[in-house]
Amino acid sequence: MGLFDNLFKKTADQYHKEGVDFFQHGHYSQALVSFDKEIAIKPDYAKAWSNRGFVLEKLGRYAEAVASYDKAIAINPKDEVAWNKRGVVLYMFGRYDEAVASFDKAIAISPNNAIAWYSRGTALYKLGRLSEAVVSYDKAIAITPDFTEAKQTREIVLKKLT
Repeated sequence: MGLFDNLFKKTADQYHKEGVDFFQHGHYSQALVSFDKEIAIKPDYAKAWSNRGFVLEKLGRYAEAVASYDKAIAINPKDEVAWNKRGVVLYMFGRYDEAVASFDKAIAISPNNAIAWYSRGTALYKLGRLSEAVVSYDKAIAITPDFTEAKQTREIVLKKLT
């Protein structure tokens, strides 16, 4: 190794910043490369695994996204965002029971997460558990009173209950 080799090596933080920048500009494949390089340097960094999951989701690689969220959660079981995003991907797969369980974990960590409550309600709706869905929508609306989508979906579900 030459004298200047270390000067040109990127740190995990540099790969992280680069990955976030690529992600924000819609360059998902490049973001994935950066997050993979960050993970190679810091394999036990939950945020990097979550970010990798976000990118894989954008790339339509949902099974890999779930695996990345699972890795983030294994490292940091209190990663509310990873639990929530995992639930979203499972919902997209039609695995509604598992999605509800993920949303429940996110809510247990952060009870005021209106998105998790709303998402939980939507998965419960898909399972035909309409009364429980309404309760979840009510929680989302109580947290974020101007949550229009939650209000509209709640009304649809209420009509089906009558």
